[in-house]
Amino acid sequence: MAPTTANPGGLTTIPEHWDIGASKNHMILLQIEEWFHSALAGIRQAPGSVGYRDLVIDPRLVGDLTQAEGSYETPYGKAATEWTLDKGVFRLTVEIPANTTAEVRVPTGDGTAHTTPRSAQLVRIDGDRAVYRVPSGTYVFTVRDVRPA
Repeated sequence: MAPTTANPGGLTTIPEHWDIGASKNHMILLQIEEWFHSALAGIRQAPGSVGYRDLVIDPRLVGDLTQAEGSYETPYGKAATEWTLDKGVFRLTVEIPANTTAEVRVPTGDGTAHTTPRSAQLVRIDGDRAVYRVPSGTYVFTVRDVRPA
């Protein structure tokens, strides 16, 4: 690739520098964005899915964070999540693009009934997560007595 202002040296990947002051040989420098959308926002392609046709939405509550939002542009459109944790009440809003389905995993909280969208089908309880199946659309899930892991 020929050098440009945006791509000096004609590089096609991030260069590695082995001296102690400028080392870029750290995985975290290249994968922090992936951690934001796949862990905090919880947007991932389902195993066996092709082109993000099936999604897994499984946001992770981390440390003192009380809110997060993120999106990922799939071939079918934007998949997005937004969650808040306020006084133990977890509220998750998910946007699933057209012609796509998703498995949405929400914390089980205190074990009482969740406030879930009418079209969300409870599939199973998997450890500390209730797993729902949803078609494309926008959905809101609310769970009481949730604590970060």
